[in-house]
Parts: sequence; C-alpha cells; structure tokens
Amino acid sequence: MRYATRIIGSRHYRARGVLESLYTFVQPLAHLTVLVLTVVLLSVLATGLAAGTVLLAAWPLALALGILSIVPFLLWGPVYRREFAPNRSRAAGVLWGITLWLYAYHLFIVSTRGSVRLARGRTGWAKTRRNAETAVVGPTATES
Repeated sequence: MRYATRIIGSRHYRARGVLESLYTFVQPLAHLTVLVLTVVLLSVLATGLAAGTVLLAAWPLALALGILSIVPFLLWGPVYRREFAPNRSRAAGVLWGITLWLYAYHLFIVSTRGSVRLARGRTGWAKTRRNAETAVVGPTATES
C-alpha cells in the first residue's frame, strides 16, 4: 500500500490503471474478509444459533456482496476482448470472464498463506532457482 500515493500521482497511469492497481492491493484483505465471514456464517447456520435468524435476515447484504464478488470478473472478459482481442467472439470474452472468476478462487489460499507468513514474521523472499541460470545473486529457493 505504500506505493498507492505514487501510483495515484503518476502521469504514467490512466484512471483504469490506477483503479486496477489499487484493487490489486486491496484484494488480499478482501479475500480474508470474505473467508472469515463465510466461516462465521456457515458456523452460525450449522449450529442453529439464534444469530442465524439475524444472518438470514441480512440476505440482501449477502446478495450484494456476492454480486460484487462475481460481476467484476465476468465483465473483465468482454472488456478485455473489446480492448485487446476484437477479432475474438463475444462468447469467448464471456468464457474468459467465467474462467478468470473460477481461477481467482486460488487467491483465497494464497492470501491466507501470505497472511499467516506475515503474522509469523516470515517476510523474506527467495528467488526461484532456474536450471538455465549459472550465477544467482541473493537467497535462492532449493528443491525439497
């Protein structure tokens, strides 16, 4: 997030680029929030607590969050097709959006793992070893 002000003030980014960058920065927090809320909601509903009635009454909020979670991905495919692959069919653009939406579910795992590493103070990064490289500077990941 420390780069957000530099991106916002940069002449090299258009408004869409700024929004995309900021969205990328916030994404891990959004994933963790959704993950925690999902676990809480399912736990409350599974245990039959009285809070379940309150949560069920909040279905419009859950619907709105669901729409906000899915629609941007579904729109990405047609927008990408229009901007960068106009020779491809509209169906291909829709399919790209759906596959991006499904692909994004791995980010729940990545965000959780990264947050646990951050909480444990493990903020280092080892460069991935490439077989073709003969000289590598800095820590290098080893095969297990």
